[in-house]
Amino acid sequence: MTIRRTTLTAAATLLALSAVAACNDGDAQSAPTAAGAPATASPTTSATPTPTASATEPTPTASATASATPTPTPTPTASATATGAPVDATGAFDPAVALANADRTPYAATETMKTTATAGGQVGSVLTGTGRVNYNTPTREGRTETKMTLGDSDEPTLWMETINTGTTIFMRDRTKPGSAWRAEDPSDKARADDITAYVKALVDAGPAARKGMEQKNGVPAYHLGTRLTAAQMKAVDPKEYQKMVDKGAEGGKQIDVWIDRAGRILAQTQSMKMTTGGTAVTSTITLTYTDFGPRETFTAPTAAAS
Repeated sequence: MTIRRTTLTAAATLLALSAVAACNDGDAQSAPTAAGAPATASPTTSATPTPTASATEPTPTASATASATPTPTPTPTASATATGAPVDATGAFDPAVALANADRTPYAATETMKTTATAGGQVGSVLTGTGRVNYNTPTREGRTETKMTLGDSDEPTLWMETINTGTTIFMRDRTKPGSAWRAEDPSDKARADDITAYVKALVDAGPAARKGMEQKNGVPAYHLGTRLTAAQMKAVDPKEYQKMVDKGAEGGKQIDVWIDRAGRILAQTQSMKMTTGGTAVTSTITLTYTDFGPRETFTAPTAAAS
């Protein structure tokens, strides 16, 4: 059976963009750094970085402004060890207490994402992204790159670079040599989604969702995971639920998160099945957060700033 690439591409994009919106913009109850968190880590090219993305793939248009050499991404520095939930002799903590005691101090992290869409054993598309992003800030400033490949090809069909300065979002299409930056108002892409609603739903799901302590990215983490039914999704995130219904993904969504004792998310995975163009497709997204440090400044690319 041959699956249309457009079917798998649409499925992968849907899950990636909805997960980034629902689970990354609103990393709402986080602390500056986690106990034992690595001071540095090498990001891997994979969205958002975190991409700053919308429900449709952006199609930048070239302008008369010349393309510029982008400003280097700031280098993170270590900050003080976070406080949060108390730990026992084994280092274990209660995730509910960690969330209740988390704070809203702004911080920066490297976000790495990979999304795949499969059907009938075929991998139709892979969407990857990486970037440095501020969390617990109103506009989630950062610099990210997002790529999409189809089938066995390594040639990206989508390659977007994004810089969010906090007042303006600059984007350019890296698949087009010499592509100019274009500016957008951050309010046009504002999202109010909050991952804490999902995490709380996992905590409230009972013992079956509490998978226990694990090491994640070299940090002691508590693993929470369960399948949220369509009814639960509707209660937690009505807008996301409606998107799922529109795309034929009414069977709920498997969500797993790993949090540190400060209530910050270290990693997450989401998986759901949908019907697109009459084809059953499974989409899975994995995101990790590393390189925790103080809030950073991201400046406009030179040509765009002139």
